[in-house]
Amino acid sequence: MTQTTFLAFVATFVVGPLLCAAAMALPGRLAPLIGLAIGVVAAVTLALRWQLQGGPAQLWSLVALWLAWVLAVAMVARALQSRLDTPRARRILTILALLATTLPWFGLATARMMS
Repeated sequence: MTQTTFLAFVATFVVGPLLCAAAMALPGRLAPLIGLAIGVVAAVTLALRWQLQGGPAQLWSLVALWLAWVLAVAMVARALQSRLDTPRARRILTILALLATTLPWFGLATARMMS
């Protein structure tokens, strides 16, 4: 496993779920959801900008897209959590959100298998 692959693995399976859990622990008010939405839009905007630059900036474009994914998952899960009334349903949603943050790794692994 190369160093870049190891860093992607750690980011996907450690940093992503931790970041999602921290975002989901925010209060259930509207302001944190708006903040998460602004974070998603900002990360996608940066990703597009870096993608157009080419070269080494394309790696940062992937990082920004990954961050946008994690923030979007946390935002949707946080919005859904406010609608659920049972602790068990909230717990299941939290677990599903944390697992969903790892999905980009499987896309990366599939792409590497196909090349």
